Amino acid sequence: MRERATNAPDVSCAASGASGASGVDAASAEGAAERGAGGPGLVLRTPEGRPYRFDPGALCLELLTTGGPGPLARYEVLDTPAGLRDWVAASRLDPGLRLDVRDGDLAAAREVRDALHGLASRRAHGRDPDPADVAVLNACAARPPLAVRMTSDGTREWVPGTGTVTGLLSTVARDAIDLFTGAYARRIRECGAHDCHLLFVDTSRPGRRRWCAMERCGNRHKVRAHRARTGPEGDPMPASGTTGLTKDAGWEIGVSKTLPLPADAVWDFIASPEGVALWLGVVDGLPTEKGARYETADGVTGEVRSHRPGDRIRVTYGGTTIQVAVSATGPGKTVLRFHQEHLADAGERERRRTHWKAVMERVAGELRT
Repeated sequence: MRERATNAPDVSCAASGASGASGVDAASAEGAAERGAGGPGLVLRTPEGRPYRFDPGALCLELLTTGGPGPLARYEVLDTPAGLRDWVAASRLDPGLRLDVRDGDLAAAREVRDALHGLASRRAHGRDPDPADVAVLNACAARPPLAVRMTSDGTREWVPGTGTVTGLLSTVARDAIDLFTGAYARRIRECGAHDCHLLFVDTSRPGRRRWCAMERCGNRHKVRAHRARTGPEGDPMPASGTTGLTKDAGWEIGVSKTLPLPADAVWDFIASPEGVALWLGVVDGLPTEKGARYETADGVTGEVRSHRPGDRIRVTYGGTTIQVAVSATGPGKTVLRFHQEHLADAGERERRRTHWKAVMERVAGELRT
């Protein structure tokens, strides 16, 4: 099995021939059956070998499970024709595609995959795309895609013969362009687990997907949360009985307001340099990468814990944690929430309540102008 990287996604990303490495069940009959029975997505395996289904929501994002740049290179499976064919068989492409892999095709596939990884990762963290990655994507999409046809009985099939890797990559690149320029462009996200960096597009109606898979990272979060709520023997911890004091977050305060504006407009202001300067005090804009450091005009330091475009920003602030969240509640209506936890005492909680109410009014005033 390939060596695992400390900061790489906590999954094995593809089958590894006869070595028995865990990963995508692609070419085997078992893998095909799992795909058909379990709906869209790929069957991945944990380091312990347990299978789970990961649906990234788009064909182009499925390609990102085959490895990638930097530390993801040790998960590489697009280094053999079999690895590429296995991915094709496991993907959401129509079954039965016969792929002709020639010299140079694997390098081209890796180049497109790495460019897609850069574009999706930057989009997930609210950053502008790298022009070099855009150029790779556009050049690939300009070539003829894989050809399909309709049969006499009304079903869809690949044109008989073998498909080219150039056509495959063009099909993937066109899918990516549709994604990055379409209605779900703001919903490309990274798994919320601190040790998982799988990327997906949230196509759910409420738009609140947080995990790569509930049966994997979602369940791990639930277990940790349960342990935090219970004592050493699993017994519930007694409630504090004090308003604003919780076991997990200590003293905390939250304020919210419904604004007569669409969620995109509220988010665009909150995430802008002007908005960040208003609610956080950072004058040069806030970095979006997880773990990035920042400093306010008053000298308070912290780091970015999460930055989910169109959804929320969560940062440490001194010894506390601040979160701002945006959620649509109806046509032209949005709830804006500020929340701060791990405050020192009840006195600080009241001071921060006054602070956040004033911030909310200033934000509302700016959005009205």
